[in-house]
Amino acid sequence: MQLCIHTHGIDLTDAIKKQTYQKLELALDRLEGKICEISVTLIDTNGPFLGGVDKACRIEVRIRDQDPIIIEDCDESVDEVIDRITDRLGVVACQRIDVSRRIKTQRRTWFENDPIEM
Repeated sequence: MQLCIHTHGIDLTDAIKKQTYQKLELALDRLEGKICEISVTLIDTNGPFLGGVDKACRIEVRIRDQDPIIIEDCDESVDEVIDRITDRLGVVACQRIDVSRRIKTQRRTWFENDPIEM
């Protein structure tokens, strides 16, 4: 899995890198082997001197042979936004896997039950 982390107005510390990687690994374990690239962007939207809900995070996961998963969220702290957005990403990844399996099963069932007579 290729992981790129970009920041704007936020110091990219080793702790943030480690937390991001661990949370992504946990959230996306069911998509192992299918992920081409993950891009994480962390932004302090109103600068380092003003508080509030201003830490934005955007994650884009590129999956082989599927549309990418893109999730965005904001919070007061980088840790909280990473935790929440990776939790949401895990749910979306599970849904994506379930839909993909259902479609493959339906295709297989259709072909097996309706043989072409010649």
